[in-house]
Amino acid sequence: MSNKSFWEQKGGSKTSSTITAQIAFLQGERKGQENLKKDLVRMIRMLEYALKQKRAKYHKLKYGTELNQGAMKPPSYDSDEGNETEVQPQQNSQLM
Repeated sequence: MSNKSFWEQKGGSKTSSTITAQIAFLQGERKGQENLKKDLVRMIRMLEYALKQKRAKYHKLKYGTELNQGAMKPPSYDSDEGNETEVQPQQNSQLM
């Protein structure tokens, strides 16, 4: 066995600056993915709220009574700035 490192055996050596540049690139990619996830979660919450409103409107038109969905308030979009929890699907017995 030779004393050469893995990178030297492969025909090149990774310098500190190329490794640092690669790390910075990957960190940027990760931040972009996190922002995309945050945007998608925000969009899902908005769509869930709109669906609840439509269901309540349809129920009122069809049956003439209000649909009891608890406190139906708009989602707070800025409250999850540091929240890394995943969105759990809601169990809704009012599905039509």
